Amino acid sequence: MFVGVAASRVKDLFASARSFAPSIIFIDEIDAIGSKRGGPDIGGGGAEREQGLLQILTEMDGFKELTSQVLVIGATNRLDILDPALLRKGRFDKIIRVGLPSKDGRLAILKVHARNKYFRSESEKETLLEEIAENTIDFTGAELQNILNEAGILTARKDQDFIGREELLEALKRQKGTFTTGQEDSTEIPEELKLRLAYREAAVAVLACYYPDPHRPFLETDINTIRSKPNMRYAETSGRAFSRKPDYVNSIVRACAPRVIEEEMFGVDNLCWISAKSTSEASTRAEFLILQTGMTAFGKAYYKNLSDLVPNLAAKLEALRDEYMRFAVEKCSSVLREYHSAVETITDILLEEGEIKAEDIWDIYNKAPRIPQPPVHPVDEYGALIYAGRWGIHGVSLPGRITFAPGNVGFCTFGAPRPMETQIISDQTWKLIDGIWDKRIQEIREEVSMEVEEDTEKPQLLMADHFL
Repeated sequence: MFVGVAASRVKDLFASARSFAPSIIFIDEIDAIGSKRGGPDIGGGGAEREQGLLQILTEMDGFKELTSQVLVIGATNRLDILDPALLRKGRFDKIIRVGLPSKDGRLAILKVHARNKYFRSESEKETLLEEIAENTIDFTGAELQNILNEAGILTARKDQDFIGREELLEALKRQKGTFTTGQEDSTEIPEELKLRLAYREAAVAVLACYYPDPHRPFLETDINTIRSKPNMRYAETSGRAFSRKPDYVNSIVRACAPRVIEEEMFGVDNLCWISAKSTSEASTRAEFLILQTGMTAFGKAYYKNLSDLVPNLAAKLEALRDEYMRFAVEKCSSVLREYHSAVETITDILLEEGEIKAEDIWDIYNKAPRIPQPPVHPVDEYGALIYAGRWGIHGVSLPGRITFAPGNVGFCTFGAPRPMETQIISDQTWKLIDGIWDKRIQEIREEVSMEVEEDTEKPQLLMADHFL
């Protein structure tokens, strides 16, 4: 709106609507003109905006008979900043919250935006749009429109006449932000890097078979793209996954595969950047399990990030996370050694053909000879907390053990929420506890002996008045 004409244009709008009554006035982004009065004048034009708002309030005051046949609808994403006068009874007194579209709603939106797009046939168009609607849960209408626009761009880039399934799926990946920048460019991959990529993808494939993800089955993998993350592609499944604690632990083990295989095949001193993100991803998943699920001995409290922790809990988090990382690395190494033949076979196929499908991976995994490995020591959460020095009066009571926490009689405490049943603690943990307590007793004895020695060695001062 131009300066000085906001009120007049609002007045002309309602006058035109009355002349065509009954009629509907739709004001999109009404917060641009209907925000609260008296607030900060961001960007200038506050007085002009208030004049337009006052004119809207005047036109909707209910005193004009012809206005009763005019339906006024406003749309906004910022209901909290609208002026209270707009929301009183008689004006915008009906608030309808529009949520994200359902599957049928997404399909209808896609059909609207696909009217000017070219598909091979109407039946194929219907099938493809249904597939996209199935895999776009929690997508808005604008995001659905962008998927079709992006698919059209990809089709034109490939010099094709019709939008196909490949273009739509690639557009969906781009909308989700999971595509690789510059993937259309063809670059020559060095032989050494290609070998490292093949081993990495083979290890990820074997771990994906050993610990299959029920919510995201893998489809294929390749070594045609250089990325810091594995190139394994997974099926798009609808709905939200409800994971259990073993699912989180298995995902931590799977995330360690790139780093473990590279360390096994090329040595600790010859690591490469392609496995750099695997340890950080595994560590992030372990922190999520500890801080945000309440499934571990760390407690049932929810911590959004590390900054929410009080200082004395940081050491406990680090100890518990290190325990999970220890188990993940050892278990991943054990699995890769057990299925070493499968890793080598998948690596050879990737080096020859550049890619491998999920069916071939499963066939190799099931037929590969296994090399028995010693069992991996399971995660000892309470032992990790003991090692970090987490003492307290709330914890697990273990009858029959001596008291080693000050202030507690007859049982020891770990600082974790008290479980319903007595926990089974490993012998290594009890040896660690006894060693810590024996060391502390020895330190106390040494401190006492040092004080006694200082008292005996202290020289006696003789004052002169003693002899007077």
